[in-house]
Amino acid sequence: MTEKRKYDSKCTEIPETNVHADGSNEISTPQYSIHTRLSSINQTEDTVMKVMMEFFSEEMLPVFGITQSVKSFTMTEEVHLDINKGLQDFNLVMDDESIAHFEFQSTNGGRRDLQRFRAYEANISYVHQKDVITYVLFSGKIKNPMTQLSTGINTYKVQPIIMSQRNADIFLRDLKNKVSQGEPLTRGDLVTLPMLPIFGGESTQLERIQSAFEIIAKAERVSRDDRDKIEAAIYAMATKFLSDKELIHIKEVVKMTLLGQMLVEDGRREGREKGREEGREEGREEGREEGREEGRDNLLREQIEKKMRKGISTEEIADALEQDVTTVRKVVDELNKSRK
Repeated sequence: MTEKRKYDSKCTEIPETNVHADGSNEISTPQYSIHTRLSSINQTEDTVMKVMMEFFSEEMLPVFGITQSVKSFTMTEEVHLDINKGLQDFNLVMDDESIAHFEFQSTNGGRRDLQRFRAYEANISYVHQKDVITYVLFSGKIKNPMTQLSTGINTYKVQPIIMSQRNADIFLRDLKNKVSQGEPLTRGDLVTLPMLPIFGGESTQLERIQSAFEIIAKAERVSRDDRDKIEAAIYAMATKFLSDKELIHIKEVVKMTLLGQMLVEDGRREGREKGREEGREEGREEGREEGREEGRDNLLREQIEKKMRKGISTEEIADALEQDVTTVRKVVDELNKSRK
């Protein structure tokens, strides 16, 4: 059994995921907390990509054309002397001891973004004394991003991975053919499913997401834990790209899965509670919104508590999570009181 490790801002090892020889994971995260984390954040695409990279990095890298193997994770927070933080999206230590630095971009920031990535890369290389390659995953409608920056006598380059150039229809066709021929699906087959909404192709987002759920239901040789995580990631993307009416349809598609049963039961419970007060239909809608708000609050509380354990100050936590200092301080005070 090999062990992948994460690192905190002081670069001390924090084991989080044990990866066995058969590809299965032992993860301490409570079941479906990943679903809450994914579906409750505004920057859904970035969050999905980070979580998928955290649990399925070995399978995702070939999707991006990267042939090296991952040795371990490394820190994504670089603290400079001026107290500004460089928060990268994801860093992997590769088998040749180089660092693969990933940034997930749904907007095209041009020169400003490249300046930021260049600063990240230079600092990572200096601190760790390793070669660094920056891969930028461009989603949305970005097709011709700026990937090279000339400054003084130097030229800085990133390796672009333009998601819209990948065809969701071809990928789904190949997987459906594999299923029809009786070939078993693997983790490597499934990790691309949450990314289908940011691929190119002629199919609608509803068709892609529905097909993704139908395919994962047939991956019987992939562990239940892995399928749960990928289902949660797919649903998180669905909440961003589908209409309310389309989401109702998707819930019908997944209702026989554990995720689907949870969604249906949540809707029924919330609907009953609010329906008695203001009418069934209006109550269900308000109940769903209340549940979303509670999920966002719980996620923020978990993130703050995790950073508190690392000794990070209230102001630094607020900066890292892009939250108001007053809001963060209130949660910190509540957590401190609960420990007494």
